[in-house]
Amino acid sequence: MAGMASKTIQVSLPGELSGYIQRMVRGGRYQDSSEVVREALRRMEAAELANELNQFERAFAGGHDRTETEEDTKRVVAAVHAGRRK
Repeated sequence: MAGMASKTIQVSLPGELSGYIQRMVRGGRYQDSSEVVREALRRMEAAELANELNQFERAFAGGHDRTETEEDTKRVVAAVHAGRRK
């Protein structure tokens, strides 16, 4: 996390998620529970960004040989917003 300030927060987890975190740490893959949560959040963010990109690409599918219209822009914005609401 070079260059990023850390902030401590408290999160309540059900037993199965807490147990999973403990198993990941005991297994040696992560140093501590915070590292597990940070990795999970990074992956969640990456998945959301990939989904937004997919929505964007689908909105423009087939439009590479013509000029972008205002309607095209509206479809892209709607697709991105729809992807964020999921």
